[in-house]
Amino acid sequence: MEHPWRNADWNSIRILLVVSRAASFRKAADELGIAINTVRRTILRLEDQLGYPLLHREADGVRLTVEGRRVVMAARDVESSVSDMWRIAALAEKAANGPIRLAITEGLGSFWLTPRIVKYMDETNAQNRIELQCAMRSVDVMRLEADISIQLVKPERPELITRRLGYLHMVPFASAGYIAKHGAPRNLIELAGHRIVEQETDQLKGYGLERIYGQQVAERMVRLKTNFSSAHYWAITKGAGIGLMPNYARAIGGDVVSVNFGTTFMAEIWLATHPEIMKSARHRQFIDFLADAFDAQQYPWFGEKLLMPADIEERFSRDDLRAYFEGFTARS
Repeated sequence: MEHPWRNADWNSIRILLVVSRAASFRKAADELGIAINTVRRTILRLEDQLGYPLLHREADGVRLTVEGRRVVMAARDVESSVSDMWRIAALAEKAANGPIRLAITEGLGSFWLTPRIVKYMDETNAQNRIELQCAMRSVDVMRLEADISIQLVKPERPELITRRLGYLHMVPFASAGYIAKHGAPRNLIELAGHRIVEQETDQLKGYGLERIYGQQVAERMVRLKTNFSSAHYWAITKGAGIGLMPNYARAIGGDVVSVNFGTTFMAEIWLATHPEIMKSARHRQFIDFLADAFDAQQYPWFGEKLLMPADIEERFSRDDLRAYFEGFTARS
């Protein structure tokens, strides 16, 4: 038996998709730039080919039948695949000549990786442009929203080329001024009496204080909430309250003190890229640089084992730490 889709051309399906979105023959015709009767005839011919109605015709427009919804859902998958195919087809030229597009979480991108990229550009004499997208959401590298993504959630799509770069350890910090005024909590019970600065993003889901203290107490404790790492850092540095920051936060230069009441947080740092990107020598070289930038042998705060702030300062001299983060704020 011949499959009913065999005689259906893609142009007819495309018109059906527009009609379904517009819910009107007239609006679809205006969007497509064709006569309304052409739209009607195309849908009638498609319904005849498939052997069942795709639309309910009503006074105020049209709506999909059950069968029509199934056809549209399948067609949208095809439309998405065709779009992806053209992106991939254009990728070879972009990979050879275009910019390298890196998406990374805002904190790691601004405070850690940007100085490393400058050094990479100087040492390799790289002529290509690097486009750095610093945000706290994960991008879809399969859809080429970026060439490479560095993120705090493990990529789930099996088609991606992925590698774990390291670990981000977060520990509580407060400003020296806040500690002088309010003291430092020694446990979770004492923490309930303090002001909390919380960061919540697509990749960092907040502290979950409501699970420990209940919703009412948690809402009272969190006095400032942000989705941006730099705002979060400055809020803590200026004395807004206690909040989690990377264990190397003191090295950035703010007058902050680590507060130890037995709570820390760890996130994995993942790199993801499209398989086609790995065919580009320029991108492979840049990915190797990114792996070195998070190498736990050189920068042990990115290792699996938690390195407390005091341990970092004991193992690295002030001059070493200044060289890593110099330029953000003045250091004494």
